[in-house]
Amino acid sequence: MIEALEKVSNFAVLTYVVSSMLVMGMSQRLRDVVAPLKNPRMVGVALAVNFIAAPLLALLLSRLIPLQPAHAVGLLLLSGAAGSPFIPKLAEVADGNLAYSVAIMVLLMVGSIVLIPVALPFTVPGLSADPWSIAKPLILTMMLPLALGFVLSARWAQASERVLPFLRKLSSLAFLLLLVLMVGLNIQALVDTLGSFAIGTYLLFVLAVLVLGYAVGGDDLRTRGVFAISSAQRNTSAALVVAVESLNDPAVVVMLLVSAMAGLVILLGTARLLRVRLARVN
Repeated sequence: MIEALEKVSNFAVLTYVVSSMLVMGMSQRLRDVVAPLKNPRMVGVALAVNFIAAPLLALLLSRLIPLQPAHAVGLLLLSGAAGSPFIPKLAEVADGNLAYSVAIMVLLMVGSIVLIPVALPFTVPGLSADPWSIAKPLILTMMLPLALGFVLSARWAQASERVLPFLRKLSSLAFLLLLVLMVGLNIQALVDTLGSFAIGTYLLFVLAVLVLGYAVGGDDLRTRGVFAISSAQRNTSAALVVAVESLNDPAVVVMLLVSAMAGLVILLGTARLLRVRLARVN
């Protein structure tokens, strides 16, 4: 039964990621997505927060808090992996700038592919990461559907408009399903980690990066909230690739999965609060 549910969960993740990337590509203009990437300040700050500040914070927490070795490794892996496919969904919940969310997701995804193999071996002893192993699933499930969405929207605009409502519903249903399954399948692992400092430390990390991202995310509230959320939401998929291929430790994988579940739930609540605040300001 559990094995069947895990297969359904994996399918739900794939369905959500591919359909949401198609929706983003078909509903956002390419020039609107590219525009933020032409802002040197935004690019520089995003890279600094996600690939300098976040790993340093995780390293500090792993030294200050008595974590089990596997939990510390999981935290360090997540701190170096950014560009999560959940960023656009969180931006949507927060009523943020969706084109901006896609831009920063792509930027951070590429940054993760380049920097994880270079930087993480310095903080995680014995770690080796193959750039192509990290890049392949991200390219196939995220970059290609996103690019296809842009092409479909540009070449067959009317057909894209007809398909979009279905893809939006499919994406939302898949997201709800994977959220339920993620909690259900990992609830025992979550309970097992409650006696340690693992989840509390990761949530402290998420909240600290969230606050930092909000502080340096600019003046526009619709992009500021997206910047903060995109920094706090780590790329579990990329971290899992490294953990499975380079580290033969199931406890690290459990830490990644449980942290992903807890962090996503917290950030969904944060996104909702940002939406309420934005509505009050407007």
